[in-house]
Amino acid sequence: MRTWRIRVTSLALPLLVGGVAAQDTLSLEQAIGLALANEHGIRIARNDANIAETQSSVGNAGLLPRVDATGRGNYSDQDTDLDFAEGIPDVQRNGVVNTALSGQVGLTYTLFNGMGNLATWERAQLNAELADLRTRAQVEGTLTQVIALYYAIAALDEDVAITRRILDISADRFQRQEGKAALGGAGRLDVLNAQVDLQADSTTFILAQQRRIRSARDLNVLMGRPADTEVIVSRVINYAQGLAEERLVQEAMNGNVQLAVVTSQVRSAQADERIAKALRWPRLDLNANYGVSDQKNGVGLVLGTYTQGVNAGLTLSVPLFDGGRVNTQVEAARLRAENAELAEQQARLQVERDVRNAFTTWQSQREVMRIQGDAVTTAKLNFERTRELFQAGQLTGLQFRQAQLDLANAERQSVVAGFDTKVAELTLLRASGGLLGALNVQP
Repeated sequence: MRTWRIRVTSLALPLLVGGVAAQDTLSLEQAIGLALANEHGIRIARNDANIAETQSSVGNAGLLPRVDATGRGNYSDQDTDLDFAEGIPDVQRNGVVNTALSGQVGLTYTLFNGMGNLATWERAQLNAELADLRTRAQVEGTLTQVIALYYAIAALDEDVAITRRILDISADRFQRQEGKAALGGAGRLDVLNAQVDLQADSTTFILAQQRRIRSARDLNVLMGRPADTEVIVSRVINYAQGLAEERLVQEAMNGNVQLAVVTSQVRSAQADERIAKALRWPRLDLNANYGVSDQKNGVGLVLGTYTQGVNAGLTLSVPLFDGGRVNTQVEAARLRAENAELAEQQARLQVERDVRNAFTTWQSQREVMRIQGDAVTTAKLNFERTRELFQAGQLTGLQFRQAQLDLANAERQSVVAGFDTKVAELTLLRASGGLLGALNVQP
């Protein structure tokens, strides 16, 4: 169980503008639910996990006996010429009918094979566990993409709104400059400068809309929906609070899915080694059957036979020499197990590094987000003052344009900082193994 609780704070991205009807908004929870139900990679991973679970039965590992029923029937109609020993008359007959019917139920069971069947069963169970972990990894990867895209669309909505406001300001400036020029209060150069800026802002607005459309299509595909389905998202980002570095590192040692996969591979390699070693042991098999046989002969000394009963036996096989193949398999399995242990040790170091790096990035991004928020406030004040002076004729169009661009850049940087902070948080939670728990999602 997680030893810390995420406190969620709802923080709106800067410059939140006009809302939409709640029933038309795709919530983050709905996006996650659609992805879990429909994303093809998740569905394939779950099917693979079900296959591995099915194959992990005791019967598939050879721990249960095998029972087979067989039956046979023969019929012949032949011309027969029998020459017997002296004293017994010979027989010549046409159309001699012979019939033979038999049936049996047989059981075969391996009583001992060096515990290889138990190791095989354990290996199958580990395969099922590994498939579950890979399903979880697929779910984590997909949900990370879904959440990142969801908030990216929210950020792009803000970018479109920012670009639209800048475009409106440029359009108003162009109209004012044209009006002044018509009255002789402005030169043609001022009008051309305003027109160039308007055209540049129009292009920026179109490209912002294009990025938003492309991201919405990407999200739809992850949710298993047609690419052109309309997507309206909430522009509110929820940020986690109270994350502690050392706790996250400790929890990652038990919860990181990639580390869990490597650990499971160690156990699988050890099971493979035991399976290989079992080949050195004697093998004892039990065979038993109950059979019925009824044979009728149209001619001969024995005209009919009928038998029924039980047959049973034990077969012991002892490996004496196989050209060193078993030794080769055992040594190869031992080395693979050793490599798996080394890979686990390396993975632990890498996971700790990844968590610490992700935590540092998360802390830095939170500070950047705070600074960019203050920068927007400053840029707004500067722009409003500049616009007043420009409209009063005390500043040039270039000075007004610079203040306009400074505000737009500050607003965009603030939006990007908010988005990057959320991405850093997702990366941190995934590295520590806490992403699905934070989302209350089962793989």
